[in-house]
Amino acid sequence: MGQFITSHFILLGIASMLLSVVAMLIVRKTIGMRFLRDHHEVSDPLLACVGTLFAILLGFMVANAMTRFEEARLNVEREAGAISDIYRLSRGLPEKAGLIIRSDCSKYVNGVIEDEWPKMAQRKMSYDVWKHYGQIWTDVLSYEPQTNRENNIHTTMLSSMASLGDCRRIRATQMSYSVPHVLWGVVLIGAFATGILVLFFGIENVVMQSFTTALVNLVLFLNVFLLATYDEPFCGDVSVRPHAFEVARDSLNRRYKGLSPSIPASLTDEDPAVDPVETEPADEPSEEDAQKRSQLMNEPVSESSNETDPVATF
Repeated sequence: MGQFITSHFILLGIASMLLSVVAMLIVRKTIGMRFLRDHHEVSDPLLACVGTLFAILLGFMVANAMTRFEEARLNVEREAGAISDIYRLSRGLPEKAGLIIRSDCSKYVNGVIEDEWPKMAQRKMSYDVWKHYGQIWTDVLSYEPQTNRENNIHTTMLSSMASLGDCRRIRATQMSYSVPHVLWGVVLIGAFATGILVLFFGIENVVMQSFTTALVNLVLFLNVFLLATYDEPFCGDVSVRPHAFEVARDSLNRRYKGLSPSIPASLTDEDPAVDPVETEPADEPSEEDAQKRSQLMNEPVSESSNETDPVATF
């Protein structure tokens, strides 16, 4: 319902005003001005009562929708912050283990921005990004700290991973929630009742009454439109954007400018012609591949190496 209202905003707004004016003219011609003026004492308190109750109901619903929208935005910022923390913390690990983690973090961020976010408008999550998320967990859990410094970094990284997982699950839940159809029915009935009661007021000047009737119905429609706009945080023109992930990617790119964008072929057993960041994610790794990756994660770095750490950037 919310998507229908937001996607046909102009058409529905004009239609609500035109229908209200046509209905006012029909009531004015059928009942007559004298009858409308004689019953102002009845219609006035009825409109005040119904309008007040509807305003309270709609106000609470709009406030709740805006709160959910803000919570979704803050949750996305926390998720982007968690993946950035993991990326930076991995620089404190040995070279090979850190490069693997940073490469998988870059896949996750790029996947969220380029693949998953467009799908969220249809209430879908990316299976590939879920796989990248699971691979980061595998990377972090398979690493075995050798010193107190690495143990502290690993502990903090596990906390960031837990925060990343919580934020991702919350985002999936927020994407699926919207105002139930029953409540939409209550809102539309309340707006219709308020609009009907407005018709039973008579103003001698027909142009003035047409203008005021259309204006009241426009305000009613705008409030319903406001509820529809904030109903689904990841859909429509007013929606949560992946700006936090874009900022994280840009800031890390500036911080590590000029460094290698992927894991060097010399540190892996993979074909050097294949870029692990750009290729499509493969199926679930076999037990043998997982063992090799774990050995690579925990392989000690040669003390004679004085080269700069070719960090995997986004």
